[in-house]
Amino acid sequence: MMQKPKVSIIMAARNVQDFIADALESVLNQSFEEWELIIVINDSSDDTSNIVEQYNDPRIVKIDIEMGGLSNARNEGLDIARGEFICFLDSDDRLPIDSLKERVKFLVDYPEVMFVDGPVRTFNKNYTQLLRIWTPDFKGTPDREMALLAPRCFSGITWMIRKSGLGRERFDTSWTHLEDRLFFLSIAHKGLYAFVDHFVYDIRKRPGSLMSNHKELEVAYRKFMRHVKTKQLLSKEVEMAERIAFHRMFFRAGLKRFNWISAAKHFCQLMRHKLLD
Repeated sequence: MMQKPKVSIIMAARNVQDFIADALESVLNQSFEEWELIIVINDSSDDTSNIVEQYNDPRIVKIDIEMGGLSNARNEGLDIARGEFICFLDSDDRLPIDSLKERVKFLVDYPEVMFVDGPVRTFNKNYTQLLRIWTPDFKGTPDREMALLAPRCFSGITWMIRKSGLGRERFDTSWTHLEDRLFFLSIAHKGLYAFVDHFVYDIRKRPGSLMSNHKELEVAYRKFMRHVKTKQLLSKEVEMAERIAFHRMFFRAGLKRFNWISAAKHFCQLMRHKLLD
């Protein structure tokens, strides 16, 4: 019987035959070896499932489910995770070699910390060009910080979480964008957030990803802001500042994509809010 893993890594995978081997290899190459990788194959129609089956490692657990969306796949993984710590890996991304080791060590050394993160790199589709580096800049209970549009403690699905702090919280399957933001917000009040100095996650930026649809993303951000308002995590002054930041963000996005109608709409809202100040 395999030793109980220290870390459960949850990966949802659907039609990623060109990328999943990179993600798998990044886990197998980890300097920390006490892990299980739960791969939830989400109704793939390509060779994704067959590629996973080629890896003969008892630490890899493969589950096949019918189409239910990204959040549902992650929830399936959470339901069977056995590790003391939980983290996620998207099936087209990678974990740097010391990602698990550094975060596990931190959580062991600082039992008062519930969530640990670290710097994140974003690369182009082929991992041949480094596009940007994000570095966290916050320590403490992250609930109010996570309610902001640009939190200093969030760059995607990169937190390592104590399973004891997770409870029965799961991803909301009705959200198709910002579902990771919502999930982390739902557990953010349960403990302290901190970070290590080593890179913990590598993002592969590729065309056609969910986050590339700016119209749907704008709708999702509006929905997120309404959700935050119901939680009463921010003062009215901060809520106003966040609305201005939202319109500024999508005004710039409209200009960048030559979407003059969208840019004009958000410009008018910016002027309106400034007049109300």
